[in-house]
Amino acid sequence: MPVYIDPSDDPAFARVERRHRWFPQVLRAEYGEIEPRGDEEEIPAALNWLALVPAARRYDFEDVECSLVYVDEKGGYAGSVWDVSGENDAPWAVFVVDDYGARLLPEYSALDDDASEADLEDALRRAAHELPDRIIRGEFTRAGTPVSVPDWLMRAADKE
Repeated sequence: MPVYIDPSDDPAFARVERRHRWFPQVLRAEYGEIEPRGDEEEIPAALNWLALVPAARRYDFEDVECSLVYVDEKGGYAGSVWDVSGENDAPWAVFVVDDYGARLLPEYSALDDDASEADLEDALRRAAHELPDRIIRGEFTRAGTPVSVPDWLMRAADKE
C-alpha cells in the first residue's frame, strides 16, 4: 500500500486530501465559523472528531493539516492522517481518517493539560517511526458502509 507524505509526491496525495476535506471543516463548524444548511444540521458522530478529544481541550485547536495519505490501489481504500494542534503545538492530536469517519490515535497525541514539550516530541518521533509501518500492514484499513458527509461540510471546504 503506497504511503505519501508530501503533496508533491504524487497526485494521489491531493486526491485523498480533497476526498477527506470535510475533516478541517468540522473544526470550523464546531467553532461556529460555518453554519449548517438545509436539513443536515448536525455533524454525523463518526465525523465529529472533536468529540473524541477530552472536553477540556476541545476548543484549544487552531491548525489542521493533512500529513500523510495512503491508498490501496487494488481495493480503492484510501486513508489520511491529520495533525491537529493548538497554539505552540499544545494540544497536539493525530487522527486517521477514511470514508468511515475519523479515529483519534491517542498514542501519537499530547492532549493532557500538563503535557510537556518532551511528551510532544516523543509522540511525534513515535508517529514518524511507527505510523507508516502500521499503515502498510493494514492496521487502520476498514470496510463497511461509508458515512454520508453533509453537503454543507463539503461546500464549505470547496470555498477555501
